[in-house]
Amino acid sequence: MTKENIPLPSKLIDDSLKETGFSSNNLAIREVNRLVNILEDKTGIDFIRMEFGIPNIPPPDFVKEVEQEAMSRGVHGAYPPFDGIPELKQAGSRFFEAFFNVKVPTNSIIPTCGSMQGGFISQQLAGNLFPNRKKILFLDPTFPVSKLQTRFLGLETEGIDLYDCRGDSLLTAIRKKFEEGNIGGLLWSSPNNPSWICLRPSELQGIAELCDKYKVLAIEDQAYIGMDFRQDYSTPFTEPFIPSVAQYGNYWVTLISSSKAFSYPGPRCAISVISPALVDMKFPNLKDKCGSETFGHSFSHGGLYVTTSGVSHASQYGLSSLLNAACDGSFNFVEHTREYSLRSEKICKIFTNHGFHQVYKTDIDIPVGNGFFLTMCYPDFTGNDLLKELLRYGISTTTLSSSGSSRDEGLRICISFVKPTEISLLEQRLKHFAEDHI
Repeated sequence: MTKENIPLPSKLIDDSLKETGFSSNNLAIREVNRLVNILEDKTGIDFIRMEFGIPNIPPPDFVKEVEQEAMSRGVHGAYPPFDGIPELKQAGSRFFEAFFNVKVPTNSIIPTCGSMQGGFISQQLAGNLFPNRKKILFLDPTFPVSKLQTRFLGLETEGIDLYDCRGDSLLTAIRKKFEEGNIGGLLWSSPNNPSWICLRPSELQGIAELCDKYKVLAIEDQAYIGMDFRQDYSTPFTEPFIPSVAQYGNYWVTLISSSKAFSYPGPRCAISVISPALVDMKFPNLKDKCGSETFGHSFSHGGLYVTTSGVSHASQYGLSSLLNAACDGSFNFVEHTREYSLRSEKICKIFTNHGFHQVYKTDIDIPVGNGFFLTMCYPDFTGNDLLKELLRYGISTTTLSSSGSSRDEGLRICISFVKPTEISLLEQRLKHFAEDHI
């Protein structure tokens, strides 16, 4: 072992796993996090943490001032409207037009406690729009917690792996699933967590047309809005606009997170944008579940009101200020997060220089962009075995299979929490790993 006692003994990893009671197969994000905390306590070694998608770029100072000013007016002493304050609904409508080129009324903008809550409510509605449509179709890989939500809601899951299907083949695969008649919703993220694949406008148009035809709810997770850094989406009201299913169809909900793109994760404040054609549409099957047949009212009153009764009052003013500043051009949220792309490029080179290979390497006919995640494998290792082996070298990751991927040889690697000062240490540890596995 080196002077920092790396690699750690395999027995230490196995014994620590036994302490947690977790299965070593397909460890979830929080389980890896707990295991690594135990290993750090036992060894005194600081792990390079790549299992958690935690933003670590500070938000702009002005948002704090806006929140403080709202608090000074006493908003913390009053309930917020459960479907959102007017300022945020107006800012959300303006932002959607500025960066997506889609006009939506303010009643289509519903603030949620993080986009996770928006996805939770959307899945519940998708599984209850029509009788006997209790299955959510995912474009995999995906954020693992989304499928935990599906399970919690008593719905079923099915997946199509983007590794195997793009373009016309993707649309064909989706259509075949829809034709079975049991799909209530289609959920995906673009950029994709964790492959960083970005759906093309032609794919999004095809998805919109299929969802409209088969009356399947498209749930578009824009957790990494504008973070396909191969394009510059930073200028409001100007092409290129961020590609979205909203530009083509009627049966959609777009989830806009503030955590990554706006570096605003702490307040847990996001917006869900409901299609203007869908917001007032009636679905008799929703009546028993939500007390209303109307989609928009079922979302806000039947879903949001009965779970959290709305979103933190002050944080809604904070997010309003971020969205308006982006629309005004005074806050370039794309440039603000470009550091993730630069960091990803450096880390990707370090991995590939030491014998690793990207799993999701191409985006149809061009290389996958640099962003929040990488997907890596190493010859002759399964994802589970590689995860455990890298733990011996003080590096924590999760498996691709835990994200619903069919590629069981790969790892999901989040670069966001790797500090610039840890880059050289990562290279040192991967060099040691490569030397031990020639």
